Amino acid sequence: MTAPTEAARRSTVWPWTLAALGLVVVGLGVAFTVGGDRPQTSDDGLPEASLFVQWALPITRSVVELLAAATVGLLLAAAALLPSPKGLLATAPARAARLASWVALTWAALTLVIVVLSYAQTFATTLSDSLGPTKLLSFVSQSPQGSAWLVAASLAAFAGVVAREADRPLGAWVALLLAIGATLPPAVTGHAASAGSHDLATSSLVVHIVSVVTWVGGLLALVWYARTEGRYLPLATRRFSPLALWAFVCVGVSGAVNALIRLGDISALFTTSYGALVLIKVMAFFALGLLGWAHRRHTMPQIEKGTPHAFLRLAVVEASIMVFTIGIGVGLAATAPPGSGATAAPPPAEVLLGLPVPDAPTVLAILTGWRLDLLVATVLLASAILYGRGILMMRRRGDRWPVGRAIAWYAGLAIVAFGTLSGLAVYGRTSFSLHMTQHMTLSMIAPLLLVLGAPITLALRALPASRSTQPSGAREWLLAALQSPFGRVLTHPVTAFVLFISAPYMIYFSGLFETAMRQHWTHELMYVHFVLVGYVFYQSLIGIDPIPYRANYPMRMVALFASLSFHAFFAVALISSDAIIASSYYETLNRPWWPNLLEDQTSGASFAWAFGELPGLLVLIVLLFQWSRHDDRQARREDRQADRDNNAELVAYNKMLEARRSAPPR
Repeated sequence: MTAPTEAARRSTVWPWTLAALGLVVVGLGVAFTVGGDRPQTSDDGLPEASLFVQWALPITRSVVELLAAATVGLLLAAAALLPSPKGLLATAPARAARLASWVALTWAALTLVIVVLSYAQTFATTLSDSLGPTKLLSFVSQSPQGSAWLVAASLAAFAGVVAREADRPLGAWVALLLAIGATLPPAVTGHAASAGSHDLATSSLVVHIVSVVTWVGGLLALVWYARTEGRYLPLATRRFSPLALWAFVCVGVSGAVNALIRLGDISALFTTSYGALVLIKVMAFFALGLLGWAHRRHTMPQIEKGTPHAFLRLAVVEASIMVFTIGIGVGLAATAPPGSGATAAPPPAEVLLGLPVPDAPTVLAILTGWRLDLLVATVLLASAILYGRGILMMRRRGDRWPVGRAIAWYAGLAIVAFGTLSGLAVYGRTSFSLHMTQHMTLSMIAPLLLVLGAPITLALRALPASRSTQPSGAREWLLAALQSPFGRVLTHPVTAFVLFISAPYMIYFSGLFETAMRQHWTHELMYVHFVLVGYVFYQSLIGIDPIPYRANYPMRMVALFASLSFHAFFAVALISSDAIIASSYYETLNRPWWPNLLEDQTSGASFAWAFGELPGLLVLIVLLFQWSRHDDRQARREDRQADRDNNAELVAYNKMLEARRSAPPR
């Protein structure tokens, strides 16, 4: 296939770009027509924004979502789908990264336009009256949505800058993560964050958005690549196919959960305009599923034979449906769900928790009061499936994986699930002592087992190594991440130790804890922090996986006992303190049981002190066992070396002694 010239590439991109923008606007118009909430002047005399602002805001949001998907897809192509030999971005991935840079910067600029339009709509002013810097600064600093859009614009711009300067796949990966992060702030602070069951609504929306931008963006990037070059299209489609399947499943599950939360009743699906829009999305979803099946069954084999035209025709239809559905989704977000204004506002405690304050905690309630968090459940399920797939890949090659490591991994995932999805997670939001139990579980017990599961070692053994003439694959990406400057710093024993001992002080003796408890997404980040910091620390002590730096065993013992001392000091400081941590948060909950907040806090600190010694003892046992085995292996290596040298050192030593005995006395 002959590579097109630069002028031909530009002439190919712009018509498709304009067509995509037109489709997303058409989808928005259909959503407003079916939903009945299209912008119009008010008849009740209440002030409202002009029709221009009312139309410009959803249209701009639709275009921004399309640009976000395109940015993610192009960066995905640069980082993973297209090959980059010798660790440097090749011509096609470099072009994808540069184009992603311009798209991301455009995305950031239009996001700032959304800030202005949101101000005009919120305060029912004209666009010209909304351009005052003082007004916008006040709006951004005081409005959660204004702040969210500003953060999104900043992350998108940062992603664009990183993508433009990237000359290696790692730079494209960093830009990709920034771009995905830029899609989330408006979602976690929007209607889902303030609705009933907002924890489930927010987590399902995060899964939905990440899956959609990855799926839609990846397909758009493949269409762009097929139209502009297409040399490595078979490889790119093979890599994208399993990712698209995962995204398809996640979009379906998360979309169903979010729709049920908004509809309230399945009958509303057929009796309301909101339900009609959901049905349109459902039909589009199943149509995309059929097209994806057709890709796997028919067009991918044709691509392997060097005839990509059938793929391109089907992919254009699929991408058109996706882009049209983006407009439907924006219109759906602007449509009021059934009964949204019929119920009274929930009490402040329920707004904070996303559910009524539970009854007094009991062992049975903690063990049986499970509550779905779709984001956590998705991550845990994916971790379990990928680990099991790695074991199966090794068995097919005739290799075996230690059963003990598999048991440790799945036990660690089970403990993470218990700490984040069971009644312990529900009561951890209402009681400091139970939160501290949750903290100890997620930061000390679960990471210990996950480290013993050796997931990195399993991945390196299961994934096939690419030959020198082949493009880099997942195994090479994993090794590059471990050897990257960030990987070296993060896994360094000093970094791991400092993070582990300083984390409790930074969280609980500052305002971070209360901030994390008030928002569902910040609470999720706290989960990630607990598990990740514990995992990195235990990896430096007893880890099996290969990391760039590993301290010797005496230093590991010192780090272990020092961490126990710092942990005990933290607990004692908490017990001795009369200041109640996150007092305004717990006072807002106004729980009817255990009203003495200081007593609850002291109980949690006492539990942390007592419980913290148990993981330390387990780590000590494992560390001593590993140290003993290390010495045995070292002794055997020295014995084998001596045998290979015919005991040369021993013979030399004996000769030295004989020479001393035979030497004449002085």
